[in-house]
Amino acid sequence: MKKIILVLFIYTFSALYVKAQTNLVKNPSFEQYYTCPHDQFEVSFCKYWSAVVDTSYAEDSSFLHGVMGTIRTYDAGCMPYYCNTCDDIIADPSGEATVPLNAFFYHYPRTGNGMMFTNNLEEVWGNDNRFYLQGRLYHPLLAGQSYCVTFYVVNTHYTGHATNNMGVYFDNGMIDTTTECGKVHTEYSPQILDTAVISDTLNWTKIQGSFIATGTETFLTIGNFFDSIHTRKLYLGHGAPLHSYYLVDDVSVIATGTTAYAGRDTTIHAGDSTYIGIDRNGEGMPCLWYTLVEPTPIDSGGRIRVHPACTTTYIVAMDLCGTITYDTVVVTVADVGMNKLNEQFLHIYPNPAKDNFTIEGALGCEVRIYNVVGQLVAVSPCCHGEPTCRGSAGLTMTTGLNMTSNKEMIDISGLSKGVYIVEVLEPETGMKISRRVVKE
Repeated sequence: MKKIILVLFIYTFSALYVKAQTNLVKNPSFEQYYTCPHDQFEVSFCKYWSAVVDTSYAEDSSFLHGVMGTIRTYDAGCMPYYCNTCDDIIADPSGEATVPLNAFFYHYPRTGNGMMFTNNLEEVWGNDNRFYLQGRLYHPLLAGQSYCVTFYVVNTHYTGHATNNMGVYFDNGMIDTTTECGKVHTEYSPQILDTAVISDTLNWTKIQGSFIATGTETFLTIGNFFDSIHTRKLYLGHGAPLHSYYLVDDVSVIATGTTAYAGRDTTIHAGDSTYIGIDRNGEGMPCLWYTLVEPTPIDSGGRIRVHPACTTTYIVAMDLCGTITYDTVVVTVADVGMNKLNEQFLHIYPNPAKDNFTIEGALGCEVRIYNVVGQLVAVSPCCHGEPTCRGSAGLTMTTGLNMTSNKEMIDISGLSKGVYIVEVLEPETGMKISRRVVKE
C-alpha cells in the first residue's frame, strides 16, 4: 500500500511540475536593465544577457565584452546592441540605442520597452563575423523533458541582406570559453534551427522549435552557427556590405505539456485595472489574448494588465510548437455602492503557504493576521500589485494592512510554522471574512 501511495505521489508531482512550468528564460523581453543604454555594444546593461565572450581577456585587450552590466573594453565584432525606450536622442545624440527611431532601424519592440539588435551575418574585410546573444535560464532543464523554444525576430532597415539559419544553442555555458570574439561557431549544432530566409522588415516573425533536454542546459545562445558559404542570402536592394541584422524580442523556453492559464476570476471596481494570467515568469510567452466578443488579439504574453469598463471574459491562447491550448478568466467590474468584499470573489492562495500568500478580491479592505490564540502577528507590508514581495519581514501589525489593489502578496517568511487566521475587513460596512491559512 505504501508503495502505491509513493508511486501515485511521484506521478502527481511530476504532472504538476510540467503543468506549473512557465517561461524559464530570465528577463525574456529585455525589460530589466542595470542602467539605460546610450551607446552601441551595451548588451550587458540588460540583466541576465550578454555576448558570447571570454571574460578572462587581459585588461589591455582591444576587445569589448560585458561583465554583469559593466563594460571592460570595446570591440564591435561580437557585441549585440541593447535598445530600450528609456533612451532618447538627448542622452544619446547618435541614436545608437534609441527606440523606435534608431541609427540602424525604425521599429518598436514586439512587447514592452526593450529589444536586442544583433547580426546573423557580417562579412567585413574578409572576416565572417557574428553577434551571439546569450541568456540565462532560471534553473537547469529537466533531463528527458521536451521543451518548446520560441522567439521573435524582424529584419532591420539597416540590413543589406536577408538570411536563414537563425538558431538557438543550449549548453552549460562552455560556449563562453571562446577566445575569439565574433568568431563563427560552426563547431556547435543548435538544437533549434530555422532554415527560412527572413526578409520581413515590418512584422515580427516567430521562430519556434522543440528539443529533448539532457539536464545540463543553463544557458541559451541565439545566432547563426553556419558560415557564410552555408548561409542562404537574399539581397534586399539596399546596403552594399554583405550583412544581415535582426531585432530580437520575447524569448521563451516552456516545458511541452504546459497548458494556457488565464488566471483566477477576479472583481475590480469601476476605473480600476488588474493583472490576469500567470503570476510569475509569464513575460515573453507565446500567448495571445482576446475578449469573448473581440476576435482580434488585444495583447500578448503570459501576463497582461487589463482595464475593463464592464464585466469582461478574457481568453488566452498559447501555441507551444503547434499545440494550442485555451483558458478563460472573468474580470467582474463591480457597480458603485456594491460591497467591496464578497465571499464568492475572495481568494487566498497558496494554502498551505511557505514564504508568502496572495489575497485577491479585497480591494479597499483591511487585512489582519492572528495566531491561534487571537494575537495580532507581525508580517511585512503588502506589495501593492507587484508580482513578487518586496521589503523584509518583521513590520509589526497594529491596525492591519490596507489593500490598495485587487491583488496583494503578503510576506509571511518571518512567521513561525503553524495555523493562522486571516481576517479581511471592509471598513465601510464592517463586513468581515475570516480564512484559516497554514504556514509551512
